[in-house]
Amino acid sequence: MSAFTNFAKRSLHISVQIAKYGAIIYCTTHCITEYVVDFTWCTGPSMMPTIHNDDVVLTEHISAKFTHKVQRGDIVIFKSPTNPRQFMCKRVVGLELDRVPYNSAWKFIRSSHIPKGHIWVEGDNYSNSSDSRTFGPVPFGLLRGRAVYKVWPVERIGPLPAAPNR
Repeated sequence: MSAFTNFAKRSLHISVQIAKYGAIIYCTTHCITEYVVDFTWCTGPSMMPTIHNDDVVLTEHISAKFTHKVQRGDIVIFKSPTNPRQFMCKRVVGLELDRVPYNSAWKFIRSSHIPKGHIWVEGDNYSNSSDSRTFGPVPFGLLRGRAVYKVWPVERIGPLPAAPNR
């Protein structure tokens, strides 16, 4: 065999191996970040002082996506009910079948209870937050994950509190 043929075969073999391992790494990474855990960059003032603008939080997906086991006080990431291209970060204030919080300005609910399969969310910065008081209860289907740990900036690393820092 010629040197060129050997080189071509070896190059093809190496390229196939790289593509194979690249596909495995990509699929594994996608499955982990989509279904288990990922990082979320939070912007805006609605969760201050708990989460500041441009903080990064670690988000787990199992309790929100598969078991729907979120609790009052949990901070959740969900698709915005008014803009499906945007994700929002808010604190769970009420669970399905709970009474709508008394301080709610949301007037379009047909009963005084949160519907089955929904949660009520509000920002910690009560006066500067677009939340369930604006758009109503959030369906479980829009939940992406539950924020559990602040990882950036370094000086504020730590677990997220179960109650707002007011």
